[in-house]
Amino acid sequence: MADETADGWGEPRDAGPRSWRVRRWAAPVAMALSVAASIGAVQLLAGEPAASGTPDGPAGKPRFLLSVGRMGHPSQQSGPEPWLQVRTLQQDRVDRVVDTVRPPSPSAGRARELVAGPDGDFLAVSSRDEPCEARLHRFGLTGDGHVTGIEPLPGGVVPSRVAGLAISPDGDRVAYTTAPCGDEAQPRATLTVRDLESGDLRTWSTAGPAIIGEIVWAADNRTVGYTIGDVQPGGPSAALPGMAGRDIRNVAVHALDSEIEGADLRDGRVLFRQPDGTGNVSGAVMDLDGRTGYGVLKKGEPPDTIFFAFAEGEPMRVTETIPGKPNTVHLVALSSDDRPRYACLGGVDSFGRASTGHFMAANHGHHNCGTTYAY
Repeated sequence: MADETADGWGEPRDAGPRSWRVRRWAAPVAMALSVAASIGAVQLLAGEPAASGTPDGPAGKPRFLLSVGRMGHPSQQSGPEPWLQVRTLQQDRVDRVVDTVRPPSPSAGRARELVAGPDGDFLAVSSRDEPCEARLHRFGLTGDGHVTGIEPLPGGVVPSRVAGLAISPDGDRVAYTTAPCGDEAQPRATLTVRDLESGDLRTWSTAGPAIIGEIVWAADNRTVGYTIGDVQPGGPSAALPGMAGRDIRNVAVHALDSEIEGADLRDGRVLFRQPDGTGNVSGAVMDLDGRTGYGVLKKGEPPDTIFFAFAEGEPMRVTETIPGKPNTVHLVALSSDDRPRYACLGGVDSFGRASTGHFMAANHGHHNCGTTYAY
């Protein structure tokens, strides 16, 4: 593979039919996990929209930051843990709390994920382990930043954990994945599409052990894109010594017509399939046209960070390479320059169980989209 950029850190010479932005941060290995856990704050300080893809407001800057639970270190906080919290933003920095929201019902569980949708709507996922169940709620925000109109989505309780929310551009449907609450010996990738008004559901899945991530809608409101990675027996993790287990292989991006009959996730059109020997894919996202996309992978030791573009029926194309440095981890966020995506784009596994090509079944506390913006 060769670096096809004009000059290293600059913009790609040819970004393809749709352009996209990259924000990079370098951190010592010892800090990488804590920094990754605060990726929402990192995105904010970098001046980028969050992964959920909320559009720029009239002034091009977000006014509020919404978070599940409470932002900041617990030692600096007092009182019960909120379900949601809203803070103002001043000059790209988090400022005062304007609203603290209690659980909408005793059975709501803990808020886990937030995604901004079209027309000022927001969706939140909450869950609890006993019994194993998740709930989806919709709400709005007043002009002064107060949460209003929280209500559960039609369709009832989901008897599993839920992650990877993606709202269709017209706001009519939401797609997500599910998983059991225990450590999965054989993870199974699932995709559910839910009508926001009627609660009607359709679900697709894989037969063998697999993960799913980067769930996102195309502009046509019927094509859903996603990555699938096979989970296979593997060796020890270089990033997390002593955590030998299973490897993530054969990462591919599919585009599925959600209105065609069928139940197999692998029936979706293949937009990208990981070539042999290319390293570990950490993210690959279908673009709005339902045919092209972009992604990032790590290869070598210390690992190079390689950005690439893809299109249906064509080989992947490298657009930029960041050489690896000893004892340093590059944290990367990708965002489209086009219309908002209304999706939790958090990597190849929506539950955060992917680490440098390894499947970490016990990583249930990680939340890819614990924050989002309002304009």
